[in-house]
Amino acid sequence: MDLTTITNQLSGYVKNINLNSQQQQKIGIVTAATLVSAYALYKQFSKEEDYGCPTVPYTDSVKGSEEEYRKDPRAFVEKWTEKLGPVYRVHIFGRMHTVVSGKYAREVFMNDDFNFVTATLKKFDVFALAGIFDSDTMNELIRKLINQHLNPQLKEYTPRVVKNLSIGFNEILGDVTEPKEVYHLYPLLNRMVTRASATIFVGEELCKDESILQVMQGITAKIGQFHPRVNPTWLTGFPSLMGIYFWYIGKFSTEIKNVRNTLKSALIPEIKKRKENAEKDPNWQRPTDMLQQLIDNDPSAPLNDKFYENVLNFLLLLVFASIHTTTENGIIVLYRLLQKPEIFDELLKEQQQVLEENGLDPQGASEDVFTCDVIKKMPKLDSVVRESLRLRNQFYELPHTNIRNRNVVLSNGVSIPPDMDVLINVWHNHHEGEETDLGEFKPFRYAGTRYPASKVADNYLVFGEGKHACPGRWLAIQEIKTVVAMMVREYKLTAPEGVNYPMTGSGLPSGKVIIEKRTI
Repeated sequence: MDLTTITNQLSGYVKNINLNSQQQQKIGIVTAATLVSAYALYKQFSKEEDYGCPTVPYTDSVKGSEEEYRKDPRAFVEKWTEKLGPVYRVHIFGRMHTVVSGKYAREVFMNDDFNFVTATLKKFDVFALAGIFDSDTMNELIRKLINQHLNPQLKEYTPRVVKNLSIGFNEILGDVTEPKEVYHLYPLLNRMVTRASATIFVGEELCKDESILQVMQGITAKIGQFHPRVNPTWLTGFPSLMGIYFWYIGKFSTEIKNVRNTLKSALIPEIKKRKENAEKDPNWQRPTDMLQQLIDNDPSAPLNDKFYENVLNFLLLLVFASIHTTTENGIIVLYRLLQKPEIFDELLKEQQQVLEENGLDPQGASEDVFTCDVIKKMPKLDSVVRESLRLRNQFYELPHTNIRNRNVVLSNGVSIPPDMDVLINVWHNHHEGEETDLGEFKPFRYAGTRYPASKVADNYLVFGEGKHACPGRWLAIQEIKTVVAMMVREYKLTAPEGVNYPMTGSGLPSGKVIIEKRTI
């Protein structure tokens, strides 16, 4: 019996036990952890086959090359990609991985033998955290509702998004009659994106509920504190134990319980009210939001704890996967602009021209002029977003697991054994190509091309690639472009002390920003 089979069996056993005391739960987990760890260590120290692939040399059989990688990811990636080529092995994150670059990244993305969700859950099992054991079904439901209901309704959502972005800005900074200084853009953009996302996810009424906004705004920090990148743990090398670890946190963590209880307290009365309205009046105008889509997804389902838990879990996963990432990407774009402040004037000029061409008031408020179609007609803005995200510090990312019980062979002859994870060398793909200046920020590189910010490509892997690329990228890009368009239109942003853009690690850019009202 192999390690994967043993750990999966033990994981299932521990997750399904129903002992009376928390102490007995701990005994079961510790016992399973001991057995799996002993077997895993035995396997780890056993001789590994190279499967026709060069390996980054290492001396520490437990940590591998992780310390060198974490110290300077960029230098590590560039050094070993140059020495070993587009496909090689590296021992990081507690176990051996295969790294692929160039055209081999596409081979992985397009091959159903590799699975992104499986690999991601090995490190951070957000499904186990939520007590969801059928992750495949939930993941397909998320993709279905996003593709069938969220993306087709972006035009309808945009006015509400713009309105709530403005509300979120004012809640943090007020009317900015005098210039305001912020130490970092994150708190401001986080609130703006939270407000905008909430109106789409839970509707125009619940998006005003401060308890819901606080949960959505802080959920990534509350849940993300358990991520191995934030809180490293020896369990990282044992994926199935990580599943038990996250299940246990979700089961007993006071913070997670508070998050769930807060959302349920707000959601349950709203769900009941909507169901009653639909039953009383067949012509009742259903709200346009994801909460209503969840209710209508199974209209015959009884309103019980199981139904409420399913709705809650869906929304938690949606919020966790979207708000923080969109906030981060918006920050990256704005700090790039602050590095080249002359671009603000170029973008403002583009806005004015587009508004005039569409018969809109160039002096009108953002809420009155920024429609979905208008935002799409700003190619320079779109190019700035794509170029900024392309240059985001990403290195070995987007893991994919070989989910078959056989080796998967790449076109260069390298074999990927069962359960091994493949890491995509995003840094290489984003910086290597026919153009010689790909390490330089050229804001209008993609203006007038066939490559909008939402279009994935071998050299633009921000949202993955292939049929499993992020289905929410159109909403994310629309929100980011709207945030930037509003900030450009209504405010002057300056970085008096410059911008600190990390050149090695994956941290966000930083720097104080002065925001003052712009007179159009």
